[in-house]
Amino acid sequence: MSASVVIDAPRAREPVIQALRALVPRSERTAASDPIADAATQAAPVAAVQPSDPITWHEPADCLWLLSLKNYGLSLATFGIYHFWGRVETNRRMINAVHVGGRQLDYTANGREAFLSFVAGLAVAVSIVSVFVYLFVLGGSGDGGATVKGIGEFRWQRLLISLPLLFLFGSIAYRARHRTLRRTWIGRERFQLTGHAWSYAWQHFWTAFLVPLTAGWAAPWRASTLEARKISEMAHGDIRFRAVGNVRSLYRTFALVWFGGGILYVTTLVVLARYIGPELMAAINGFTLEPLRSWSVAAIAIKVIGLALLPLIIIALLWRKAWIEHQISSIGFDGGRLMLSMPAGAYLAVALRGLALRLVSFGCFSPVARTRMLRFIVSHVRVEGRLPFAA
Repeated sequence: MSASVVIDAPRAREPVIQALRALVPRSERTAASDPIADAATQAAPVAAVQPSDPITWHEPADCLWLLSLKNYGLSLATFGIYHFWGRVETNRRMINAVHVGGRQLDYTANGREAFLSFVAGLAVAVSIVSVFVYLFVLGGSGDGGATVKGIGEFRWQRLLISLPLLFLFGSIAYRARHRTLRRTWIGRERFQLTGHAWSYAWQHFWTAFLVPLTAGWAAPWRASTLEARKISEMAHGDIRFRAVGNVRSLYRTFALVWFGGGILYVTTLVVLARYIGPELMAAINGFTLEPLRSWSVAAIAIKVIGLALLPLIIIALLWRKAWIEHQISSIGFDGGRLMLSMPAGAYLAVALRGLALRLVSFGCFSPVARTRMLRFIVSHVRVEGRLPFAA
């Protein structure tokens, strides 16, 4: 007769270890070595422990201020070419600072890959525009030569040029996400997208026409649908993800953007017409800024527009907050999902400080602002259920 004992915790093992220890002569046991306890410990199965904070932030060891100065200086010296290397280096510091299930995210991208991807996308876009411009702007003359048509004759053809570019942008967006994921590792497995870029580009293309047809109200649904597709096609080894987001939370904030932005726009026009009406109408009718060169007129315009910009920026940041929360909260997996809810006041404080830092430094310290925002986001991410990466 044989029996098996499942031991799950040290306290549960103690009575069994004591009973087995009594069968072994004292002369064969020492204080430094206890073969019974060692054997029981080795035989006990190791249970996967879910960390109290499955997703945590570990501050990067390098100084991001110095890294920002280096990237900014080299980008200026190389006429913007080093920007791709600098951005990848910043992303590496940010992503590597995130730990999931007690394990570090490892980002292995390089600037050369990002630069070549940009050049390839730019070449395709320029080729498309060049072909359409040649077909629509150049016309055949009577003697078989080519004559350039006037810009006034170039009307509906401009829409046809934008259509293939809209399709191309969808493919670029999908490939960019795929490139980021396949360069991000946890342990020996990396993330990936299992779908096809051209199929995603088609959905990106046709859903874009619903936005103007609905006065913008299809935009949250479209953004959520496209994001859900990328999430459902995301994988990490044997782990498959699923989209579990709810677009209703996006529409609550979008209503604020739609109505609030419209009210601000109309109010600004009314105030400008009230205080600088004749000068403003003269500038609009004459397509010139000459009437606005007067300091008294310009001062009023600056004050009114400045007062309107602040609430407009806050509304835009609130929309950005809702979209980030929707993105993170839409990620589900077997046994659980991610949840993100950020306090509005604290988020606005971080976002406004980051915006001010970018403006004051002319974009030099953008990596610092981006890192602060990511740290804030990670600190508010929660896991409902079991995180599969912790096993």
